[in-house]
Parts: sequence; C-alpha cells; structure tokens
Amino acid sequence: MSKEMQGRSQLLWGLIVIAVGVLFLIDIPMPPIGQLWRYWPFLVMLFGAAKLIPPTAPKHVVDGLCQIAFAGWFYVSFERLWGLNFHNSWPILVIIAGISMLVNPIVIKYTAKKEENQ
Repeated sequence: MSKEMQGRSQLLWGLIVIAVGVLFLIDIPMPPIGQLWRYWPFLVMLFGAAKLIPPTAPKHVVDGLCQIAFAGWFYVSFERLWGLNFHNSWPILVIIAGISMLVNPIVIKYTAKKEENQ
C-alpha cells in the first residue's frame, strides 16, 4: 500500500472514530447494536469516496465508483427498496462490472492525454 493510500485510510478511520465518539458524547438514543450492522454498506461507500478525494490514479476513480455502486446495490437489496432484493437485482452487479470494464480504459486514456498536454 502506498504512503498516500495509507494516509488516506488513516484519515478515514480517524474521522469514523471521531464520529462514533461524538455520537456517544451527545448521548443520542442509539438503536440496538444488532440493528446497526445493516448499515455497513455505508462504510464501504465511505472507503469508495476516500478513493475519489482526490484521485491519485485513474484506477482509483473507477474502483471508488464501483465500491460506492456495490454498497448502494447491497443496501437497496437488503432493505428491499423499490421492490428490489438479492434474487431479482443481481444483474445490476453484472452491469456495474461491465461499466467498470468500459470506463477504466477511457479514464486511463483521458488522464494520459491530459498529462501529455501539461
């Protein structure tokens, strides 16, 4: 893992720990721990967003967007939003994978051209 990615990961975990501490400090009523686990896709979304801010490589952009899309799909399927569940929404993962395969070379080519022009 590069130093920049390590620093980014440490920053993200630091913000998560601070947020948890603040929540406990302000003593808001918390749902039972058993219900909190269903929100883990939002942690995956945070890690995806951390790859996007600022992107250090074209692959980080695509990976971050894919992580956010996967976590969104998982949450929507788990909560059965819009009538979607794991049984009828799995093709969305295939679509996400296909989009990733299409977009990755485009992003790499675009950033390579942009670097040549500088």
